[in-house]
Amino acid sequence: MKEKIFFHVDVNSAYLSWEAAKRSKENIAGKDLREIASAVSGDPSKRSGIVLAKSQIAKKFGVNTGEPIEIAKRKCPQLYVVPANFDLYIENSNKLIKLLNEYSPYVYQYSIDEAFIDMTGTDRLFGSPKMCADNIRNRIKKELGFTVNIGIGNNMLTAKMAGEFSKPDKTHTLFKDEIESKMWPLGIEELFFVGDKTANKLRNLGFVSIGDLAKADINFIIKRFKKHGEVIHRHANGEEGYVFLKKNIKNKSIGNSSTTAYDISEIEQANQLILSLCETVCARLRKKNMKAGVLSIEIVDMNFENYTKQRKLNVDTNAVNIIYKEACDMFIEIWNKTPIRHIGITTSNVENKKVEQLNFFDNANIKEENLYDAVDKIRDKYGEDSIKRASFIGKNISHMEGGISKKKKDKNVYL
Repeated sequence: MKEKIFFHVDVNSAYLSWEAAKRSKENIAGKDLREIASAVSGDPSKRSGIVLAKSQIAKKFGVNTGEPIEIAKRKCPQLYVVPANFDLYIENSNKLIKLLNEYSPYVYQYSIDEAFIDMTGTDRLFGSPKMCADNIRNRIKKELGFTVNIGIGNNMLTAKMAGEFSKPDKTHTLFKDEIESKMWPLGIEELFFVGDKTANKLRNLGFVSIGDLAKADINFIIKRFKKHGEVIHRHANGEEGYVFLKKNIKNKSIGNSSTTAYDISEIEQANQLILSLCETVCARLRKKNMKAGVLSIEIVDMNFENYTKQRKLNVDTNAVNIIYKEACDMFIEIWNKTPIRHIGITTSNVENKKVEQLNFFDNANIKEENLYDAVDKIRDKYGEDSIKRASFIGKNISHMEGGISKKKKDKNVYL
């Protein structure tokens, strides 16, 4: 059996690179945004606008993603700010995925500027993994006008870690026999899924490098960090601790998640994404003629800190409004206001609609479900976008996809 080979492809300073490539193509005067102190902001005209991306030069001035533009400009008065252009980002993201699909049928898009490729067994077609990655990287630079880093590993975790070694426009490997020499010497804060808060706790316990954590007693780590401890201990040893591609277990759980193109810092933005996810999950429940009795929500913030909450519902349901209200309540309980990059909604304790008990809440629940049965019939006949909530008109978030493509509705892509 051939050893697994995965590539992790990550666009260097994606928003800035895509804007710079557009300006170059249109012969717009001015320096390359990647070569000056620059940043992309949701709304540069507002003092409340936040930094969505920044150049390496801006980073040297202490500019941070997620902070208000007003603060960023205090740190770097010469900061050149451009407005976000999500249509441009989506266009370039689609071009990237289309090119990657030429190399493997197994391309898993993680976010708007990142993707994993299962390249197992393709060496006869494209040469060694390093040779193939370099070829992909050079094609992207020449044909699409921006650069990427490509990490190569025996699983998605090591591929992801390899891609972070040094930037930009680099190819790196992290195979099983390289983990001890390449990854273990790195600072503990470099490990995927170790945020600032967790890194500080680990340092206080005497763990300075990734190798320190890898060699630690797992029972001690789990005792201190619970489930998250098991995840990061596995990561330190080069193993996938967090599920990258989570398959739904038939009749057990149905869920979807989304990694956003930008960090979410406002409750209204979070609620919009939660609603989109709930629409998708509930549509899948109804399609399978199922109802859920338990709801779970998961968030990952910009520091890769992970928070989850689970709640038993008052009534088994597949109605969007009921599940959405519960999800929003749970979100408020676990969110500490740190900008968020990933939200997941999962329903479990799933049963066939025929298996149900009458209770006080049934009348309202049945009316809600009947309404959505009618909505489903319209969508089946005229298309998914034929009917949607007015709150999604003109927004960057699709009303049902929850940040993923229609083809991926039955796959939850996690990182």
